[in-house]
Amino acid sequence: MANMVKSDKTSLQNDEVITRAVQFFSTSKWTCQSQSDKIATFQGKPPIPWFLMLATIIGFLFFIIPGIIMYFLVIRKMYKFQNLVITTKPIQNGTAVDISYPNYAKKLVNRFIESLPSIEASEIKEIKKAEMTQPVEA
Repeated sequence: MANMVKSDKTSLQNDEVITRAVQFFSTSKWTCQSQSDKIATFQGKPPIPWFLMLATIIGFLFFIIPGIIMYFLVIRKMYKFQNLVITTKPIQNGTAVDISYPNYAKKLVNRFIESLPSIEASEIKEIKKAEMTQPVEA
């Protein structure tokens, strides 16, 4: 299964992004395999579709040989561990976040990216703060 890559920029620092990633992905079906100040790796297994599970069970119940073939050729190959890797790189005013993930984790990765504050939002807040602190001339 080919990995997909998603990139984004956030106003947070490297260690804060990694900390949030560990908290976010550890609550789902992913386990933290390794962690440093710029990279976090999570390990998880894809869900098995019910149809394949049902076909394997029917194969075992009625025809032993097709059930064994189904188990070894489809389910066993499909149920291998896959990695989700988060890499951070410091940039001006924040951090660049790159996430390499398998296709079935797409929704989870999108939710994580949406939970991070964007650089544009922090810049707008800074501009508003600067405007509020400047004295008004009458």
